[in-house]
Amino acid sequence: MKYVRRVIWALLGIASLVWLTDFAALLLPLPPGKKQWDVVKVDQMYATRNRFNQVEWSHGPAITETCAYSLFPQAGKRPCWYVKTHTLHTNHLED
Repeated sequence: MKYVRRVIWALLGIASLVWLTDFAALLLPLPPGKKQWDVVKVDQMYATRNRFNQVEWSHGPAITETCAYSLFPQAGKRPCWYVKTHTLHTNHLED
């Protein structure tokens, strides 16, 4: 039991160290001039059900989303590696 507790504490320590390093890298960019934020265009699709219970898709306006160059979500922004691979946002509208 003592061994399991040590392993759990070690894993929590490593995870928190990785997250804090990622946060520090976002606040203090190295090398100087490195981009911390980016803006990505995200397309929107709306899904609604018609009276025959079929799904109808319609295009919505494209929006811009600010993302952070980080490994994890930081400062309320999703990481750019995730946003750039998920550029289609679907909105399921219910009646």
